[in-house]
Amino acid sequence: MALLFPLFAGAQTGILDFHPADEVLPLLEAARSRPVVWGQAPGPSALTLLHFSDLHGDSENLERIAHFREAYRPWIEDAIHVGDGVACYWDDPNPWDQVPAARGILNVVGNHDCWKGHLLWAQTPRPYDATAEEAYSLIMRGKDASRPFIRDWGVVFTPGLCYYYKDYPDQRIRLVVLDCMHYDKAQHAWLADVLEQARQAGFTVVAAQHYPAQSGLDAIEGGFSDRDESIGPEPSPAPGRQMERMPDEAFAAVDAFMDKGGSFACWLSGHTHLDFIGRIPGHGRQLQIIADKAGFKDDYMQEARPRGTRFQDAFNLVTINPGRSLVVVQRIGCNRDQYLRSKTLFCYDYRNGTVIVNE
Repeated sequence: MALLFPLFAGAQTGILDFHPADEVLPLLEAARSRPVVWGQAPGPSALTLLHFSDLHGDSENLERIAHFREAYRPWIEDAIHVGDGVACYWDDPNPWDQVPAARGILNVVGNHDCWKGHLLWAQTPRPYDATAEEAYSLIMRGKDASRPFIRDWGVVFTPGLCYYYKDYPDQRIRLVVLDCMHYDKAQHAWLADVLEQARQAGFTVVAAQHYPAQSGLDAIEGGFSDRDESIGPEPSPAPGRQMERMPDEAFAAVDAFMDKGGSFACWLSGHTHLDFIGRIPGHGRQLQIIADKAGFKDDYMQEARPRGTRFQDAFNLVTINPGRSLVVVQRIGCNRDQYLRSKTLFCYDYRNGTVIVNE
């Protein structure tokens, strides 16, 4: 028992000590395997994204994630943080400015990244009032304007706008990233256009943004969906107030894309500080995967997360396997919920909308 005391006293234990190759790679390689059909060329290869959210200023855990990603780079094509990188407010430091190894990690705008209220948010109609340009300067550009982070991400973007896309030709997959804090008619038209381009190219689409869906989420029961919380529908806000969900129009655009034969795998989101996987009501062909809180610096977490243990970290490896029409979620770090239910592996057939593994 004495050997545990240094860990709980705050000793720095490397993330790879808890996640060695003989544990991580067998599941990851299985998720990425191509189907074999005799006499036919193999289909497209799989894409693995390291999916995490809500760092809230935790540069230590960002450095740990960057270290993990680098160690497993041959199997992980990209890493994406889906919002709330700053500790609390828009003018707090961006952890990307503090962790050089994170430069290549994609980022998404969250509500805290736009929060300028400074404890007045409950009394103001628009607490998240950083403009798109201000959010871009913090999250996509960083403090060195001569070398914006986003230029290292390999994405197609417009300076000053916080939405973009990235194609993975070998996998025939397009990742579409939206700015749910500033979703407007121009962004909606852009989304419809990049979806149609993907359909014509025969690319499967994965989409990412910070908020859950406005229409809520029908949980797929298991450790990856919190037992105590639900994500119900949220009505449109009163005039002048800020929407705190992803508007339904975005999901309707994906439905239209699928109605025309487009292939859609899943949404990657955050915001809730807890895991949740489910289908979107009214858009039941669409799966949304919400990541647990990756930051460790405060107590806004469901599970006990002792520092210096594998529970310090919480992120997912999400593999999209178009040859098998699978989305596979592999948990790294905290893999038990507060009721000790396992959240280790989730496998979903996105073509037929069926759960294969949930454990």
